[in-house]
Amino acid sequence: MTTHFITDANLTALLDSLAKEGLVLTCRTAPDSEHVLYAPHEQGDAFEYTGFRPAPALKGLLFPPQEKVGEYPAASAEAPEPAAPPVVVGPANCDLRALASLDAVFMADDFRDGFYTGRREKLFVITQDCTNPRLTCACTWLGLKPYPEEGFDLNLSQVSGGYVIEVGSEKGRELLGSHSSLVGDATEEALGERDNRRAEAQKALEQINEEYALGMTRRELLALGDAAEAWASNVSTCVECAACLFACPTCHCFLLYDQKAGDKNERVRVWDACSYGGYSRMAGGGNPRPLLMDRFRHRFMHKFDYFPENNGFEMCSGCGRCIEGCAGKIDMRKLFKALESSVNASDS
Repeated sequence: MTTHFITDANLTALLDSLAKEGLVLTCRTAPDSEHVLYAPHEQGDAFEYTGFRPAPALKGLLFPPQEKVGEYPAASAEAPEPAAPPVVVGPANCDLRALASLDAVFMADDFRDGFYTGRREKLFVITQDCTNPRLTCACTWLGLKPYPEEGFDLNLSQVSGGYVIEVGSEKGRELLGSHSSLVGDATEEALGERDNRRAEAQKALEQINEEYALGMTRRELLALGDAAEAWASNVSTCVECAACLFACPTCHCFLLYDQKAGDKNERVRVWDACSYGGYSRMAGGGNPRPLLMDRFRHRFMHKFDYFPENNGFEMCSGCGRCIEGCAGKIDMRKLFKALESSVNASDS
């Protein structure tokens, strides 16, 4: 991929220029908190290189928690033009994997969600390397790296005096081409520094996840039929709040309902969660997953069995948002280690 170098001052100038054309969201560390949030870029704002993925997932920008998807009698046969932030700066590689998961669902050949697709095609993504991993980060546990290799428009890697800026798409190439006076060539020293920082982050993540290393694949572990104790010990603290699913960047379940809106009726789409007791309840009152254990297990089966079977990769990005948000302190890495321990116990 093509690489360039941009100074801190020129990066601010680039963001200022983009902000004149539309909304630009950049990362900011929240006051008195370690959480990284998105905020609109204001003219002259210095870019904050957080080195860690934002707390909000990109899902909320492309697939809002609540939105009107239709009305009747219809005012027009045309679908409403979806609004979208044209530039988002600061997502990490785990967020790109999440976008790939959502794309597979909402932009599949046999079904394309017009609302999601319209926003997704407009979105311009400037990612950043992760250089400050947290204990909840699990990208390397899933075979990913703490820096993007594909799926971005531009990527920023912090080095001395500025950033190595890497081009990942034709849109990214065109944007830098129209701002060529702000970028220069990336020197061998800058590229070497970038690679060293990436290697350090990779090593840190491998150390964080070393105790969760598995000798079997996650699909193989989920296929076990004699691991009831491992499942029970992990589900015991679940309070069915669905924080893990709403924070998850890949979960995409939704519910449709109709409501009055003046002299019209409108159809609204809202996020739903498979951990809720009524999620699978059918019109006749039947429920194929009446027990919390059934719903808890389904969450992992969906991400690590059903989805890979249909799409060729796991529906988990290793971002750790579910671990951070869980009221019951459930860690999926510990669940899979418990499943593996049950195998070892039965073999001994």
